[in-house]
Amino acid sequence: MPELVALEDILILLGLAIANAYIFSRFRQSPIVGYLATGLLVGPYGFNLIKGIHEVEMVAEVGVILLLFTIGLEFSYKRITRLKRLLFSAGSTQVTITGVTVFSAALLFGENISTAVTLGMVMALSSTAIVLKLLLERGEVDTAHGRISLGILLFQDMCVILFIVILPMLSAQTQVFSALTLAKSFAILFSLFLFVRYLLKRLLRSILKTRAPELFRLTILGLVLGTAWATAQAGLSLALGAFLAGLALAESDSSHQVMADVIPFRDVFLAVFFISVGMLVDIRLLLSNLAPVMVGLILISVVKTMAGSIAGLIARYPFRTSLVAGLMTFQVGEFSFILLEQARDVGVIAFETYQLALSIVALSMMITPLIFREAHRIAAILANCLGHRSEHSLREEQERTANLEGHVIIAGYGLAGRNVAKTLREMRIPYIHIELNGEMVRQARKTGEIILHGDATTPTVLEGAGVHRARAIVFAINDQAALYRAIPTARELNAKLFILARTHFVLNIDQLIRLGADEIITDEFSAGLEMAAFLLRAFDVPEGRVLKILSSLREEHHQRYQQKDWQTRNLTGYLSVLDGGQIEIQAVPKDSPCIGKSLRELDFRAVTQCSIMGIVRQERVIYSPPADLQIEPGDTLMLLGAEDDIHKAREFVHGHPL
Repeated sequence: MPELVALEDILILLGLAIANAYIFSRFRQSPIVGYLATGLLVGPYGFNLIKGIHEVEMVAEVGVILLLFTIGLEFSYKRITRLKRLLFSAGSTQVTITGVTVFSAALLFGENISTAVTLGMVMALSSTAIVLKLLLERGEVDTAHGRISLGILLFQDMCVILFIVILPMLSAQTQVFSALTLAKSFAILFSLFLFVRYLLKRLLRSILKTRAPELFRLTILGLVLGTAWATAQAGLSLALGAFLAGLALAESDSSHQVMADVIPFRDVFLAVFFISVGMLVDIRLLLSNLAPVMVGLILISVVKTMAGSIAGLIARYPFRTSLVAGLMTFQVGEFSFILLEQARDVGVIAFETYQLALSIVALSMMITPLIFREAHRIAAILANCLGHRSEHSLREEQERTANLEGHVIIAGYGLAGRNVAKTLREMRIPYIHIELNGEMVRQARKTGEIILHGDATTPTVLEGAGVHRARAIVFAINDQAALYRAIPTARELNAKLFILARTHFVLNIDQLIRLGADEIITDEFSAGLEMAAFLLRAFDVPEGRVLKILSSLREEHHQRYQQKDWQTRNLTGYLSVLDGGQIEIQAVPKDSPCIGKSLRELDFRAVTQCSIMGIVRQERVIYSPPADLQIEPGDTLMLLGAEDDIHKAREFVHGHPL
């Protein structure tokens, strides 16, 4: 029975895909590698377990369509604006250098121009799926090298659409378009534009009003497949239509929900696509040409690493950071499989060349996790060997910071670093910034900041910032891996230095303390405190009580994670001279019966058993207010007393029970 044969094929694919993806994930490899291995096993060049290869390719085509659709969704105007400098400087540099180098090499090895252009486009792309996943796992998305990598990957994703359009034009079999065909294509694309411009948002709003999630998902799926079909009718590719559909929805209010609904389907169909690619790899041809494949893998990895590094340097990042970004984008990506398959279909690449290129792409993706883990160490070794910083620039920095002593070094010129600097300026404490981003360094110098351009994890840069004479250093950076290198380096250079660091998660605290940090601020814990404070204030909990609760939470946090004595720092600990007393801040309500009356008339101390230590009035504090002082609208009272008496005083000020 044909349906049972199809069911057997599906079960074989799913079973082996799950097993291989699990095995490769355990070895910290991308599941994509497991899917490719599955294709090798079940394909015609492996054990030939799948009968319905054509059906598998049809399902794989859906995976490509959904992938291009989600890329279109991610191409929001805001995202492009945020990374525009890196996008068009680093991204264009990396793609151009890699593409031109591979194109030239292919011509030298006797390939025709169409094949050389195809190989240049294929090899210029890196794996967005793998690199982004590894950056997220390591918490390095917001780091300098993470931003360079994202800029390069985003530009490559934009180029995919251009490459998909160019590819059929390279074929000798390309159809000559008649005037009627061109008119038909224009009419279809113009109709799509009108639909997106005037009808799409209204349609989605009416669908959302039904509150039927399944109807919304069906509408999105119909939109994706329908747009892909329409562009195919216009003589363009299905993938381009899917990208246009995603682009149309990128700025809509529903884009995030669309992404959440589509991703599960995309991942399933993409798994089938990678399996179908693996089925096309001829293992015997690979083994017989193992030497050329390995040479090609090494050469393309070196070329792409150099291209990515140059891209980072052109974007004005330091050599070491640029090198890390180059090492992270050295591989060839998943879109290269799509381009290779389309190139084979339109006849612009020979079968043997196709197989060799396919093998290089697959192997480069397989070794990516290994290179990723060692990228920082490799970059540090190469940077030291090449001596990327000149003695002249070091002397300039040392001269600029020679007069600083007892200062604070702030690593990072982001929002956190600027806020720390603002506080230090208020207290007239000298400080100096260290920042990797060259553009931010230029902006900071325009405002008069003392700032060094360099990597705060290296001893040379820290010495240039006067670490031996500094009193403290603040690591206000997002790069967790950089913290692990920077903290012991700073501690080794200055044993008496006070080291304050920022990290995302409390689980990192113990290790950072062992490395030499004195205090750790965690985004996770601080965000929880802020949320708790806003919530308590929303429930009208007195400000003094809020401060006391937050103080106790901080004390518990320090005792739990840092195992050191931590003196309680709430208001009571500092100001109260009464056993069990506390300080409370109480704003006087607009309808308070106390307004217009003096403290003598209110007899506040006798009625409430609380003392008024001060009154905040128009941003000025009146300490120990005299008895004839009248309460005015907008005043805030600073109360001192026992907890029950504080509550009685609050009720007295409000004029009713609370």
